[in-house]
Amino acid sequence: MIHENAIRELIQRRIQAIRNKDAKAAIGCLSTDVVAFEMIPPLALADGAARDEQGFAAWLSGFEEVDVEIRGLRIEAESNVAFAHSLNHLTGIRADGSAISLWMRSTLGFRREGGDWRIVHAHTSVPFYPGPAPMAALDLKPQH
Repeated sequence: MIHENAIRELIQRRIQAIRNKDAKAAIGCLSTDVVAFEMIPPLALADGAARDEQGFAAWLSGFEEVDVEIRGLRIEAESNVAFAHSLNHLTGIRADGSAISLWMRSTLGFRREGGDWRIVHAHTSVPFYPGPAPMAALDLKPQH
């Protein structure tokens, strides 16, 4: 349980950094060798791209306000490795005044480094509607 609490605190620290639009603090939660699969292209971020503080700051600057709600967080932790998954609700007001609200799936992998937990793997996705013209299912909401 002690590891689960530390991981929960790490996740909350990263979410708070995003709310505060503090790219440096958000990046500080990541391992130096983090692997990230995000919703936007490319299929996988290049080595080091997830730790690009200026790039993340540019993304955050696209919002007047930004928030992430985490629902159904589950954590499995051993002594030095762990994983977590949840449904996350990204909401906010973009710099142009438009609102954003979408649910996504998140899976995170963690490793203890020097006694501290760091995110070593991040995967964010949304389901899609199959068919001749596949389309992201951005209108879905959790059942509970």
